[in-house]
Amino acid sequence: MGALLSKAVRFGYINAKCRALKSTMLGDAFFEKALRARSLGDIHALLKRSAYAPYVKSAEKEAMEAGVAEAFSVLYRRSTSPLKAEERRVFDLFFIERERLAERKLALGSLEKGSVDYKSADLAFIEKIKSALRTVEKGPNRDLKRILGSYFDLLNLYTIVRLRTIYRLEPEEIIPFLIPYGFRFDMKKLASLANLATLSDISEAVSDTIRRPFSGYQEFRQAVAAYHAAQLQSVWYGYPFKISVIFSLLRMKELELKRIRALVEGIHYRLPAEEIEKMVKGV
Repeated sequence: MGALLSKAVRFGYINAKCRALKSTMLGDAFFEKALRARSLGDIHALLKRSAYAPYVKSAEKEAMEAGVAEAFSVLYRRSTSPLKAEERRVFDLFFIERERLAERKLALGSLEKGSVDYKSADLAFIEKIKSALRTVEKGPNRDLKRILGSYFDLLNLYTIVRLRTIYRLEPEEIIPFLIPYGFRFDMKKLASLANLATLSDISEAVSDTIRRPFSGYQEFRQAVAAYHAAQLQSVWYGYPFKISVIFSLLRMKELELKRIRALVEGIHYRLPAEEIEKMVKGV
């Protein structure tokens, strides 16, 4: 009983705040209006009527991008303040070190030159994730594994579809770029998918798992995004005083930020409306 009361005291306020913040997230109505925007000024006006209002100082592209990034940074600091050091480690690995890893991998250059270094960097990062998760208690650990695993499922499926159906790489060339961690797709399943040559074959093989078939690349992106989003939503049910609720909110806000940036980028570079919509919905 004492442990339960301790968790309620430590997480009660922040979990209530997370649930309140979740209710203020930008919904479909916002993005439907935003996709009809003709200028960055239109996007700025919409954001000024949202929780991002204090952070977006002007309608300039850089100002809006910096503003939503600052909003996320403030939320991150406040949301993780009640966490113990070992709990915070999981958050910092995913939300901070993951971005640094992506930058390092980008700097590696071409696929041919970078495959060994890609694998080494991914393995080191996954070992850090596993080590950090071992310090988290059973219930939240299970939730975090679901979220983290589904994210890496998403990345691995992107990699297979891109390298196999677009670049036409052979299965053995794809395997080094897969991350050995997941929720519903282990390396054996991923290796099997890497042997499939067409998007329709891959859809048939994974649709039962991700609950959504697809016939084109854009439908595929939306299907795997929805699969990951479903895992994020799942942790909001049941016992409320847990760090996975905080983690889920931050990931949902991170995805929201990416959708806003896709809108801003698309309108700034005067892309066709249908292309901007694909960018937003594929996040």
